[in-house]
Amino acid sequence: MTEASIDTRWRLRSLQAVILENSFLRAVVLPEYGGRIYSIRYKPLDRELLWQSPRIPLHKPPFGAVYGDVWCGGWDEVFPNDAPAVIEGERYPDHGELWANEWNWRAEEEGEGVSVELWCRTAISAVEVRKKAVLGPGAARLSVTYQIFNDSRKRMPFLFKAHPAFAVAAGWRLDFPAMDVRLDPCSAGSLSGAELEARWPVVSRAGQKIDLSEIPDPSSGAAYFFYGTGYEQGWCALTDPHARVSAGLVFPAQAFPACWLFSSYGGWRNNELALLEPSTGWPLDLNQAMEQGTIAVLEPGAVWEATVTLQVQQGLEKVSELTPEGGFAG
Repeated sequence: MTEASIDTRWRLRSLQAVILENSFLRAVVLPEYGGRIYSIRYKPLDRELLWQSPRIPLHKPPFGAVYGDVWCGGWDEVFPNDAPAVIEGERYPDHGELWANEWNWRAEEEGEGVSVELWCRTAISAVEVRKKAVLGPGAARLSVTYQIFNDSRKRMPFLFKAHPAFAVAAGWRLDFPAMDVRLDPCSAGSLSGAELEARWPVVSRAGQKIDLSEIPDPSSGAAYFFYGTGYEQGWCALTDPHARVSAGLVFPAQAFPACWLFSSYGGWRNNELALLEPSTGWPLDLNQAMEQGTIAVLEPGAVWEATVTLQVQQGLEKVSELTPEGGFAG
């Protein structure tokens, strides 16, 4: 298969499934469950890139559920908050309004490529959110473009994060560009007690150096959470050095000035995963973000737009650079 194709004939555990496929990638999108990309399989190695819960079966949860208790994995979006929050007098649920919504959708052929466009209107903030996943022919690249339309009369402070969970294993490597690492003193996981600010990839705790780029064995019970900021180029990547395959995200640093990491190496409910989260702001506490001016604001009538691209490359043991054109450097 050299060209890209799209198939809308399938259902997965009773949910509508839209399948985008070329010779490198096979992506499964579920419009009825938050419009999430539930699966991205790298076909040359028959490898699933996204983490899927081994204990929570795929199902559509109710709006307002506790996210971690019903989360089955994949790639969804967080908006306009992560932790439950009150914004402009309105109370927003855990991980926001998008991930449990049913989205409208349409599948299209675009020249030699294919796409699925999804959209919904949020229940509380009453804005329109759109995303479009595009897969072209002959390349291991899937691009997702997001748009948020504020057609209300009120300015809206918000957090927006792409929220893909990747499967990981001990001995793998995590790479970012040169950046600052900021720990959240209330949510540092097993990094609790380490210095709150450092330069990627090393943090210090009680005289011990912890290399965040090295993924430990799940017996360590490790769980990391931090914000990456201050980078000039927006990218992040995971590499399996044994299979010599890397998967990374590229995104505009201006639109996503922070990239969060939540990773569990056995430390959160015995799971092994890494959430790589390009974000419009930080920290988790939106009131603090508003106070320190690190939150995005959408004015009345304005549109926010950005693209996140997933790319896969074989032959590397680590990633030192990832470009929007698809170039990896080891």
